[in-house]
Amino acid sequence: MENKNITIVLNIDDGRIIKDIEVPLDITANELIIALNSAYKFGMNIEDISSCYLRSENPIALLRGTKTLCDFGLHHATVIYYKQRRNSYG
Repeated sequence: MENKNITIVLNIDDGRIIKDIEVPLDITANELIIALNSAYKFGMNIEDISSCYLRSENPIALLRGTKTLCDFGLHHATVIYYKQRRNSYG
C-alpha cells in the first residue's frame, strides 16, 4: 500500500490551539490518539484505550478503535477535535 499522507486540522479545546498536522492514512484511530495524546499532553488514560476517542468533521465520525484513518474517509482539511473532559464530580 502506498504511504499516503493527509493534512488534518487539529482543534484543541474549542480553538485554544489550532494546528495543521500531516498524518499517514494507514494508521489506526488508536495509533493517532496515542500519538496526539503524547505530543499535546491531552492527559487521556491510554491504558484504557477503549475509552479514548477523538471526533472529526468533514467527514463526521467518532475516531476510535482499529479502523484506519482511510477507512474513516478522512482527507485533506478534515478537522479533528479534542476537548478536555473534566470530571464534574468535584
